[in-house]
Amino acid sequence: MGDVQMSDHEHAVAVPETPGIGRLRQWLTGKTATQLGGLLAIFLIWEILFRARITSELLFPSIIDVISQFWLSAAELFMRVGVTFSYIGYAMAISLFLSFFLTYLSMKSEAVASVMEMILAMMHPLPSVALLPLLIIWFGLGSFSLLIVVLNSALWPIFLNAYTGFKTVHQTYIEVGRNIGLRGIKLFWHVILPSALPYLITGFEISWARSWRAAIAVELVFGAATTSGGIGWTIYMSYFDMETPLMIASIFTIAVVGVLAEKLAMENLEKKTVLRWGMIQRTETMGAQ
Repeated sequence: MGDVQMSDHEHAVAVPETPGIGRLRQWLTGKTATQLGGLLAIFLIWEILFRARITSELLFPSIIDVISQFWLSAAELFMRVGVTFSYIGYAMAISLFLSFFLTYLSMKSEAVASVMEMILAMMHPLPSVALLPLLIIWFGLGSFSLLIVVLNSALWPIFLNAYTGFKTVHQTYIEVGRNIGLRGIKLFWHVILPSALPYLITGFEISWARSWRAAIAVELVFGAATTSGGIGWTIYMSYFDMETPLMIASIFTIAVVGVLAEKLAMENLEKKTVLRWGMIQRTETMGAQ
């Protein structure tokens, strides 16, 4: 038999796809592409309604004007977001410290646990903005009052989930850790903390969302005291000056920040911890990506 000549196609070797290209392909063909398509459809409907002249351009501007305003004001808008984030960052840091401290005391003493259960039942469902008039009387209209409101929003979800998470760590895990020589900080770091991590991440996500909304609400209603306010202050001032495109662009900025926080921070945190360790399974539900 003669030699068989192979074509160039048969000699070709499949080149493995790089992670970046694979991730881009997934974005363009997966759920994200569907969501972007839905967003574009909303923009299209918005522009059709604008061109139908149902109401005044001052009240309902073109989506093109809104996007242009967002593009031109992006630097200032995200600077304002940074101001709001500064309050949230301080509140979250204090909340984490207080949550772990109160959880430790509650697990050591049944009396402390009972008192904290009562306080949690009162404060957790209380809208933080409802405290603001009282805080203004006590501390005045300023940064400290805003910080207390955001702190109240952030503290209770973290504490509730931290206490539940550490309280429900299976005793078997602790005994296994002790049997292999883990004690004290090592036992906490390698056994107790990873076991409670799903609860802690959930509490952190809820706390972030509540504190973000509370900070913007306070700035929106009472945050026009200075010119160094956050993104809620920008919405208030654009309403006061009747700059509707800037107002909608500010609201759009809040939405963009929420999406980025979910996609880049929360999802990556879950992927690199509890999902990677097989502690929870991702389910495709409303809001899960």
